[in-house]
Amino acid sequence: MEFHPLQWVVFLIQWVLDKLLSPTPPLPKAILGRPRIAVIGAGLTGVSSASHCVGHGFDVTLFEAGDEKSLGGIWSRVNNTSGLQIHSIMYRFHPSVKWSAGYPDRQQIVSQITQLWKRYGLQERTRFNTRVTSARQDTSGRWTINDDPSFGSFDGVLAAVGTCGDPKMPHMPNQEVFEGEMFHSSKLDGKTAAGKKVLIIGGGASAVEALEFVVHTDGASTSVLARSDKWIIPRNAFVDGLLALNIFGQETIFSWIPETLLKRFFYRDLEDLAPDSEGLFTETPMVNSDIFHQIRDHKAEWLRGDIIGFTRNGIRFLQRAKGVPKGGPGREIEVKGDMVIMATGYQRPSLTFLPNEVFQEPYQPPNWYLQVFPPEHMSICCNNCTYVNAIGTVGNYHIGIYTRLLLMFLVDPLARPREYWMKRWIDMTSYLKSHAPTGAFDFFTYSELTYWFIFCIAINPFRWKWAPFVFLGIGDALPKDIVSREDQIRNGAHDSNFEGLEMMLASTNSIIPVNEIPRIIRQLTQSQPSTQRATVEEYFTPSASFTHPFCRTGSFEGSRWFIWCIYRWYKIMSPRIEIDIDGIAYDEKNLTLYVNIHQVFRIWIVPFFNAPVSLVTVLKLVRRPPLPPQPSYSTPINPNESQDGYLYRTSSSDKPLYYIQSQNDLYQVNEFFKFFSQFGILSAFLLLWQFLATALCVLGATIFWPVSWVEQNVIGGNKERSIGEAVAG
Repeated sequence: MEFHPLQWVVFLIQWVLDKLLSPTPPLPKAILGRPRIAVIGAGLTGVSSASHCVGHGFDVTLFEAGDEKSLGGIWSRVNNTSGLQIHSIMYRFHPSVKWSAGYPDRQQIVSQITQLWKRYGLQERTRFNTRVTSARQDTSGRWTINDDPSFGSFDGVLAAVGTCGDPKMPHMPNQEVFEGEMFHSSKLDGKTAAGKKVLIIGGGASAVEALEFVVHTDGASTSVLARSDKWIIPRNAFVDGLLALNIFGQETIFSWIPETLLKRFFYRDLEDLAPDSEGLFTETPMVNSDIFHQIRDHKAEWLRGDIIGFTRNGIRFLQRAKGVPKGGPGREIEVKGDMVIMATGYQRPSLTFLPNEVFQEPYQPPNWYLQVFPPEHMSICCNNCTYVNAIGTVGNYHIGIYTRLLLMFLVDPLARPREYWMKRWIDMTSYLKSHAPTGAFDFFTYSELTYWFIFCIAINPFRWKWAPFVFLGIGDALPKDIVSREDQIRNGAHDSNFEGLEMMLASTNSIIPVNEIPRIIRQLTQSQPSTQRATVEEYFTPSASFTHPFCRTGSFEGSRWFIWCIYRWYKIMSPRIEIDIDGIAYDEKNLTLYVNIHQVFRIWIVPFFNAPVSLVTVLKLVRRPPLPPQPSYSTPINPNESQDGYLYRTSSSDKPLYYIQSQNDLYQVNEFFKFFSQFGILSAFLLLWQFLATALCVLGATIFWPVSWVEQNVIGGNKERSIGEAVAG
């Protein structure tokens, strides 16, 4: 088989994306951790979302109403002649997908979905023939599916039921008198249009699918009967990508530019078929380059109007002129045909299995946070099943991003959006798009969707650490120890990572492990990011504060994360810092450690910068009493040995535990000046000022000696003597 050079480039890019961005599939029979996700729907989106979850170590159960033949969702039900209307570069629903064609057909798409399902071991986690009718949340925040506890409890619900359900087959007047064949556009396998005049009822994506069937089976001619005009854009990845760059997600004062270009260079002599009343950025356009060729070759025609009813040989049709609205006046004609294809689309799957409160106006779908998270329940994500119209694609990287956003919300309490702020974002977006001809969330572009994602991460500093994970599925933002601690917290287990600073300071017989302090400080200032973070989380309380002449965190729940960021930036600025501990003192009464430190600070981007400074670090401690034995998770081995599939171990301590509540770095003024001036220039001026100030003190004490004499001999004499006597005694 001969390949075009560009195909090799595409194959190489797909291979690199797979190696870099695909999460690692779990081992067979692996016991995965929480949060546990109920994924509803085994279509393209459901399989992709579930694979992301298990690839990052989280357990899922995939519920599918149909049997195994339904795997792939709508793609399992369309015709074999169906294929992608957009280029496959815009249909990367998972990083591991490898397309062999620019516009793959139905068989290749289903094959990729099935391979993904098997690669991530989802066979053992899929329940076929299980229609979800309810999802209820208990008082502990866990979800139960169909009120059936045998499914287990779930921390989140990811609905992936899509937008295309059962075929929509409306009954039309006198339909039974038609003597020809009649099929829905999704039921054309095994049929042929060879030599027949075909009538296609409908003007959307299903009409494109039907037209492809007629072309592939050598139909004689095609008449498309559409109630309204729809924008048609070429099958060109570059053009489609440019249109998706409209970040406003609505009609703008510049929309006439792409509309005019499409009419001039794509519609050309068929400009009459382009909509006048509807803008390009109001409804999902049809993507097809063949229909205009068929019309120009007189093999197809596009008729605008309303169906009156069937006849024995065709359809009575009220043809309307351009600009006349639906139901308006027109000219009645009979369009004859041998076969009718009902390109009337599909019923939209219902979301009524979700709680009733998520459908309350004005925050009903699609008016949700990021369009998929209902404000009342941030643990629900309706991935790819709430959108109405868009320019972009429903099968791209956003599937993984939405899934990882849900995981972030479930794992990190500080990253979770509150209902109030979710609604405010919806209100803000509605206001920004208040002049759009559609509802704020009834139409969007892929650029606007990308903006939503970036805004979601940027608006909350506690989400910044998750950015590589959310956008790319990589990075150290989701280490297994965080997942383990979250699991322990949910189940009431003791966090063993807080057993670190076991300083025996409870009695005069205890020994202060001063030899541990240098190790802790070096781990904070000289080690790798993961070690820095682990040290901060091990020795600092969650609400610890940090104070330095350059920065301050304050004390609040989660402030410890800012301390880790400060140390991370400290290491980035000075990767090879030299540090020595000159002395340590402990104030047992006030639970305070004083650490005398000498360091040489170098900034790598500033040549010859060198700041040898000394400081005193004051560490305020808090004490926790000895812990009774508590269960905590160990490595999962055998699900039969415990209720949740984990073995347990116990941890206990008979010594009081101490943690750092605050760190305050104190610098002498001359030491602090070393950060701003090289070669001791500012320090020299400060030294001169200090000597001058000392001389002024001597001069003042000499000139004003009578004040001291009066205080000593007249005012405070008796007091002075009593103090002297007390000291002597």
